Amino acid sequence: MHRKISVLALMLAFGLVSSQVAHATTYRDYCSSIPGECEFTGPTNAPVLAVNVCWSRSTSTARLMTGATCPTGSYPFFVKYGVVDPLTQIVTGLVPLDDACSRPGMCQPSYLAPPTTWSDGMCCIGDTCWPANGFDCEGELLFCDNGVTNEDGTVDCFDETEV
Repeated sequence: MHRKISVLALMLAFGLVSSQVAHATTYRDYCSSIPGECEFTGPTNAPVLAVNVCWSRSTSTARLMTGATCPTGSYPFFVKYGVVDPLTQIVTGLVPLDDACSRPGMCQPSYLAPPTTWSDGMCCIGDTCWPANGFDCEGELLFCDNGVTNEDGTVDCFDETEV
């Protein structure tokens, strides 16, 4: 009898978790739905979060969804990758992109890099890249961990691992 109750409890717990996970994915993806609200990051720097959030248009912030619905004036979304501020419950959505320097010929050796560089997404068409402006990219979005923007608006990315 004790074993049957344990199995039933386990099945019930699994059922509840499964329904929550299934419910979590019924909302639109936050990062692809609201341009500019998420940050680009490298392929290994985006922890899986998998939560529902409530995004407020007035504050342009996403907070963890704590109830069954969002408060008035905010809208539900799903965030797959991101981090949560434990004090404010504000969620920062992350978009993991492939590392540009993992592609042959996309990056120059790091010794050619200027003293100051940035880390962000870039939009590449062929071997020419520009700073990424959200998801509005007609080429391929890649992450540059050591980049500079040139006078003509194009981007050069430098490979820290290549000497």
